[in-house]
Amino acid sequence: MKFNTDVLKSRQFLQEQWQQQPCLIRQGFAQFDDLIEPEVLAGLAMEEGVDARIVQHSASSNQTEGWSVQHGPFADYEQFGEADWTLLVQSVNEWLPQVGELLTAFDFLPEWRIDDVMVSFSCEGGGVGPHLDQYDVFIIQGAGRRRWKVGSRQQMTNYQPCDDLTLVKEPFEAVIDEVLEPGDVLYIPAGCPHDGIALEPSLNYSVGFRAPSQAEWLMQVADQALQTEQLTTRYQDPDLNQQPASYQVTDTELTQCKRLLAEALDSSAIDDILLRVMSQSKRSLVEPELPYAPEQVNDLLLQPNALVGRTPGARWLYSKPHNAFYANGECYPISEQTQSLAHALAAIQQEIPGEELQAYVNSDKTRELMAELLNQGTFQLFLESD
Repeated sequence: MKFNTDVLKSRQFLQEQWQQQPCLIRQGFAQFDDLIEPEVLAGLAMEEGVDARIVQHSASSNQTEGWSVQHGPFADYEQFGEADWTLLVQSVNEWLPQVGELLTAFDFLPEWRIDDVMVSFSCEGGGVGPHLDQYDVFIIQGAGRRRWKVGSRQQMTNYQPCDDLTLVKEPFEAVIDEVLEPGDVLYIPAGCPHDGIALEPSLNYSVGFRAPSQAEWLMQVADQALQTEQLTTRYQDPDLNQQPASYQVTDTELTQCKRLLAEALDSSAIDDILLRVMSQSKRSLVEPELPYAPEQVNDLLLQPNALVGRTPGARWLYSKPHNAFYANGECYPISEQTQSLAHALAAIQQEIPGEELQAYVNSDKTRELMAELLNQGTFQLFLESD
């Protein structure tokens, strides 16, 4: 699946719109066919472990009142009526491979930034209210029509009309006020207020790009450093003089603390730690019931109808300076023997026949790497008997 290059030039988009201003891309996906039916989405939201919620707004209430949020799994939908509510399901790409194919259209952006594909179904009048997102998002219109208002990036006051729903209090001036038709794409940078209301039953696909804050980065770096036993230098007092009082923290001590942290962020270990963080999957990866042994790999790949694919939600990221791939917080140094296999795996966008990898799995090292990636759940092997 690719963008319509007649209306989206990736180089121009990156220079003029990306993280700068919202834009509407009419027919970004020409002749767009929905990747999921509303009934299937509703069924998925009934399953345990699926992150789903329904946002409802009473038509008789004013904009700041009458909101409610309910979380799945849902037993039925009759209680919500036929208007003024929206079902939102997170990470549908991890449950349904056909939805995951949508991500192949965004290969002009860094893979590690991709968060997930959220799919929403709205009845007539449905929406989640005017709000801000702290991440970049592309909203693809599926079936139906939806009116969107989008403002430029600005500071706004958040409020919560009910639990688990954060809206903006002030009205905003729309720089985009348009009705989206199937195949239209709306790009909204982080921090731009927006509000969408369904004019008829409709589907939307939201591709979000994560943008961790400094605090989130520091927390994840610390967790990863502790797991890998890196950044182990401990605090030492500066030259102490007679202090005015033992309970007083001096500027010299604060400076020493900041120096210790700055040295950590400038250390040789920080690149490895950051790459491990970037490669973390949003959810736990499913490992095979029985681990694969390296000596099994070639025979398995050659089985009739054997398929190999990246596990939905898994990342396989390459760092050229370190000559290593990273996946789910693990580092995989690449040797001359394994580099062809590693890059061939990185090129997989959809499932491919196992026999296409056979030429790359031609040594003990490559068989070990392939078995480890399958056992860790980064890649999956589908056999006819599965």
